[in-house]
Amino acid sequence: MDKKLKRALNHAYRAPDPAGKTAFLKQQRRRELGRWELVAVQAGYVRWWIWAASLALSGLILWAASRADRMGAWYAAAFTPFLALLVVMEHGRSRMHQMEELELACRMAWQSVLLARMVVLGLFHLVLLAGLTPPLAAWGAAGMVRTGVYLLTPYLLTAALGMELTRRVRGRECLAACGGAAALVSAAGMLMVNRRLVMGWPEHFPLWVGVLVLSAAAAGFEIAMNLNGTEELQWN
Repeated sequence: MDKKLKRALNHAYRAPDPAGKTAFLKQQRRRELGRWELVAVQAGYVRWWIWAASLALSGLILWAASRADRMGAWYAAAFTPFLALLVVMEHGRSRMHQMEELELACRMAWQSVLLARMVVLGLFHLVLLAGLTPPLAAWGAAGMVRTGVYLLTPYLLTAALGMELTRRVRGRECLAACGGAAALVSAAGMLMVNRRLVMGWPEHFPLWVGVLVLSAAAAGFEIAMNLNGTEELQWN
């Protein structure tokens, strides 16, 4: 197209300068959410049945432990991987349904949203486990500290395995893989109860503490890797 014609068309169809743009923008004061406000908002986006299933599992743990005499803490520990599975399912919901790109288009940084949802459920389950520890310790022979470690170790181990799987597996297969990991950790705990393996002896408690520390470190590493993964998706 001729350059003169281009200039003529640009001049004829040139959009007028916006009137009062600066004054209009000054009126639009966008309220920023604080960290804990974001956590409170995201609590409303967690599916209702996740809360209900968490409470139901806690009741099941108490019921099973009350009928297991002095081995109640071990039976309870075999159920905690399924609590962690609920966190992993909510954490990896967008990846399971292949919706990461759509959610990354939101104004709020997806890393912050993802971390807020994990904090919501993590704190909720921590409160549930803390509430379960005193009665389980009273019914059994492990004591408060050992009971807490027995409950928390399989929970964190399952959470770390599940987050690793959500990074590597997509779609419905991810749900099956995470469920399989939770069942495997639970089965290992039940095997210790039924076979009276030496891992349950009091003198091996320091080994449990070591596994707990490694599981917590692995879970923290997986959280960081998942957050970095969402950042890569955002920039690609």
